Amino acid sequence: MRRLTMVLFKIGLVLFLALGVVLVLAQAAGLIAGSPGLVSGAVAALGLPMTVAAGVTGLLGFVMSYVYHWKTGED
Repeated sequence: MRRLTMVLFKIGLVLFLALGVVLVLAQAAGLIAGSPGLVSGAVAALGLPMTVAAGVTGLLGFVMSYVYHWKTGED
């Protein structure tokens, strides 16, 4: 269980960070090109998958706190 949650957490982390970088780069390209369609289209295309990946990864982090028996205040 520990190994599976850690692997899924790492995959989710890389996935939502990569989607976020691609989203920001696409929006920046849209700003530079003066294309409002590209800016809003990037959000329409990548916003939901990025948000879902971030939410699932956050929930996995919460589950991991119980699987790994983390306590608050530990370094």
